[in-house]
Amino acid sequence: MITPFIFILLATYFIWKVSDSFDTAATYLTRNLSEGIKGPTVNAIASSFPELLISSFFLFYIGDVQGFSAGFATIIGSSIFNVALIPTIAFIVMYYKQGIKTFPIDKRIIQQDGIFLIITEIILLIALWFGGVSIALASVLILLYIFYIFHVIHTRSKDQKISIEKEVDISDSLGEKPFLSNLIQIDLRGLLFKNKDLTTFRAITILVISILIISVSCKQLVSSSEHLSEIFNVNLFFVTFFITAIASSVPDTILSVKDAVNKKYKDAFSNAYASNIFDICIGIGLPVLVYLLINGKNEILITSTSGIIYFSSVLLLIFTSIITFIYWLKNINIYRTILIVGLYSVFLTTVYYIS
Repeated sequence: MITPFIFILLATYFIWKVSDSFDTAATYLTRNLSEGIKGPTVNAIASSFPELLISSFFLFYIGDVQGFSAGFATIIGSSIFNVALIPTIAFIVMYYKQGIKTFPIDKRIIQQDGIFLIITEIILLIALWFGGVSIALASVLILLYIFYIFHVIHTRSKDQKISIEKEVDISDSLGEKPFLSNLIQIDLRGLLFKNKDLTTFRAITILVISILIISVSCKQLVSSSEHLSEIFNVNLFFVTFFITAIASSVPDTILSVKDAVNKKYKDAFSNAYASNIFDICIGIGLPVLVYLLINGKNEILITSTSGIIYFSSVLLLIFTSIITFIYWLKNINIYRTILIVGLYSVFLTTVYYIS
């Protein structure tokens, strides 16, 4: 009975540790991007890759409504975790490590990322209201994300002049660490290149291997979640919402915390919202589009028995709007952190009773 829990813990550990290597490579490859662009683009896409994989695995492995429901639960669970907890966790780390008492929030990011996320959630809700997730909706979601990426790059590249003159390796040699230490930490830079200075080739190699390891870990999360659901005779939606979703949000959290500690507040905050936009637009849209085209179907019907999908979407929209408004009012401090964590607990409790 404990085997699924062990595999879930191992998969989460791998995702967590490999995220460090991924962050190292991504930081090097995006070193010339201005602040506020790296977070919502490279970081968000890469750190949300687990949600895309899990959603795809569930849909193609189980199929139709049940498979979509399990993947959808991962997306919804991860989305509320990202918006509510990633900025607050980043603040708590800053608070205890650096004594910083507020997490500054750029309202322009809320105007762009926050409002865009809410619009995306409304579009998804309207589609679910009419009974299904179709090829048309999947295509619209994907196009929305493409528009969002171009909009972010266009608007935020004006904020800071991008330095393209420096092609210097920003990462100094860290010295060779013991092989066993690198292995336990799953430090790909140490294992593959003995912590030598990064180059574009080395960074891309680390990035690709990181994605492969995360992919295998996500597949294990899917299998273990299904097994757990069968053992305890619990709704698979509930299991994936509480366990798989949080595990898949580990990379997002790590990247945002590191950016916050390095005082890249725009990237740290924007990553949370941009990850959700990626999750909904690509994490739902892309697997559904491919699945429907391969199987010659026009839509996945969401029947009355799958009401939890619709209600969880309503809750996500409500809580996203409330939390975004709290961020809009003032910077994050210890009191607003407690309030937001309390709202997150209410969200979890509500989904528990619905499921």
